[in-house]
Amino acid sequence: MIQQRKPLGVGTLSLLVLAMGFAFNFSWGTEKVQISHYLFNLLDLPIYSNGHQGFHIPFMAAVIFWLSSVLIARKYHSHFGTKVAYKVGGFMLILSVMIFPLYGVIWVIFH
Repeated sequence: MIQQRKPLGVGTLSLLVLAMGFAFNFSWGTEKVQISHYLFNLLDLPIYSNGHQGFHIPFMAAVIFWLSSVLIARKYHSHFGTKVAYKVGGFMLILSVMIFPLYGVIWVIFH
């Protein structure tokens, strides 16, 4: 039986978008620079919802990357890497849209 490989295509870009979502909040270098924190400081936006604690707003801003990855992977599902991008992006989307706000609500109630 001959096994055919999935072609590279537009759907493969969903892996790149997923990686960009992780890189957005990842600490880089010895000074632990985060792209999201740099952009939020550049735009003079708060990083946390309550001063130096509370919701981590850049994590919620990464929803743009997770949603884009899931939508691209769903549309071009026959291309290489789309299954991984769809599952990981979907997990991160669920985590950032449902679970993370619930944590914030519980944190506000008990503090």
